[in-house]
Amino acid sequence: MNNKLTRIIAFCFLVVLFGCQEAPAAEVAEATPAAVEAATETAVPPTNTAEPTEAPTETAVPTETNTPTLEPTATNTATPTEPPTETSTSEPTATNTVAATATAVEAPATATTAPPAPVSAPPPAPAPSGPNLLANPGFENGFEFWEAPGGTASYSLHTADSQPNFVHSGQRSLKGGSRVWQRVSHDITPGMTYRAGGWYKVWSSTQEDRNVSVDPADLRGRICLNTFGDDALDLPTTICSGWVRPLDVWQFISVDAVATNDRVTVILQVVFFNNDNGAIHIESMWDDITLGTAPASATATPPPAPQPVRPNPIAFSSTALRDSMTSVRWTIEQAGGLLDRLYNGESGSCEEYQGYYDDGIRSAIYSGVPDDWAGIYNDYIFAVENFLATNESINALCDGGGGILSALNYGAARQGINDSLNRLIPAVEAANAKLGG
Repeated sequence: MNNKLTRIIAFCFLVVLFGCQEAPAAEVAEATPAAVEAATETAVPPTNTAEPTEAPTETAVPTETNTPTLEPTATNTATPTEPPTETSTSEPTATNTVAATATAVEAPATATTAPPAPVSAPPPAPAPSGPNLLANPGFENGFEFWEAPGGTASYSLHTADSQPNFVHSGQRSLKGGSRVWQRVSHDITPGMTYRAGGWYKVWSSTQEDRNVSVDPADLRGRICLNTFGDDALDLPTTICSGWVRPLDVWQFISVDAVATNDRVTVILQVVFFNNDNGAIHIESMWDDITLGTAPASATATPPPAPQPVRPNPIAFSSTALRDSMTSVRWTIEQAGGLLDRLYNGESGSCEEYQGYYDDGIRSAIYSGVPDDWAGIYNDYIFAVENFLATNESINALCDGGGGILSALNYGAARQGINDSLNRLIPAVEAANAKLGG
């Protein structure tokens, strides 16, 4: 019994012993997959982080090829994937280099730039061919053979003794002169092209140095050739050069025209435009005037377009009359506004003013006006004729090349415009009422 009990106890001990040895093995067996799984999970982050690692490698291409041709998208893509230090260093460095390079190039150029050369007159046109047909062309004998409005008593001469730089050649030159002329009636062949020319100079200054104009007034000159032998400037036969203002230098100016008579007239004109700079010296001078046949290669200056004239009457039409009145009203109002600007020294031109004046001349005249329209038509005609008559002095000033608009001329022209509109505006309203519009 005791032996049997002993064997049973021994058997149980062995069972317990072997059971305890298998448990760690099982735990180890179970731990091994867990460890592998844990290792696998640990290996995943490196696999997943391969994308951010590769992104700098892919975007390194824009970094390595960072040229001016890069698109902004490439630059923006590189910025988040590259370290901020590298991004901020590359862009400012390139910008600063360009700026420094530009500064380094421009600075010496500025430092070595020479001061501007003195302004010189343009090269002169060729002198007329053949002998000079003018007498006393350089005013060496005073004003002999020359004429001026009201005589030449108010004109004077520069002399080489007192002002040598104001004389082009010889001993004398003409000082100033708003308009002087010489008529030539010998050796002139109708149909032949002649050239009138002369040397002109302006000195105007707030200082005393007669070699340099400081803050000069606007004083200009031109030379004209009347092809019929008259001396007026507002004739279609008077052909003029452009206005010139050669400060402190002699400039030769000329004009070509075809003679329409057996005599021609050379006219020298000077116009004072303004003295906004307050110059205390305003002087101009003419010297060595010439007249002869134009060089063979010269092209004669074409005569100006014919001046507009009042049209012939056309058959009455109530609608046409109303439209004419409306158009004339606009023209006179525009002329008045421009006249105000010109008088006040604001923007405007003679060309624009004369366009309005010429439109007034061309305004329609009607025949066969019925009695019930006679009053309206008479107001229309009064407005046109009064505008033209009271503004004729302004138009003549523009024909002469412009000049100072005096208070007297402005006042008369402005009053004429007002009177014309005071008659015309009610007439336009009456015409609209009759036409039901």
